[in-house]
Amino acid sequence: MASEHDSTSPAAGDFSVFPPGIESSSYPAEDMTFYDFGQRGVDGVTKIEAADAYGEMADGRHGTFLKFSPGFVSPLHSHSADYCAVVIKGQMANYKPGETPIPLGPGGFWYQKGRQAHTTACVSETEGLIFLIQGEGFDAQIPPVTD
Repeated sequence: MASEHDSTSPAAGDFSVFPPGIESSSYPAEDMTFYDFGQRGVDGVTKIEAADAYGEMADGRHGTFLKFSPGFVSPLHSHSADYCAVVIKGQMANYKPGETPIPLGPGGFWYQKGRQAHTTACVSETEGLIFLIQGEGFDAQIPPVTD
């Protein structure tokens, strides 16, 4: 595991994904407005909803809360750009084909490289909530587009 001082760590101090020029601010959780942006699990029923913290998820730099239905399992997919996510609630897993999913509870973190096939799942019986930070607009490529 990379240490906080290891420059190879995905969390090693490149804060360029944060919005420049924004004022310091606080937002109570009850003020978040989640919206359905059309992402469904492999069962066609479970879904992901989003709430923008800063920026707009589809249009460049953003910090976004994503809420997953219990039991959500994504189709195999990729994204154009790297992102990192922190689990806030529930148990989540993010894994490449052939890997055994590792359940991540609140405080768990993953880094997802862009253009790498993976599956994201809410492996708890309650909803999952993550905070995702990305330097470019969020997309899901199904089937995955890889290097």
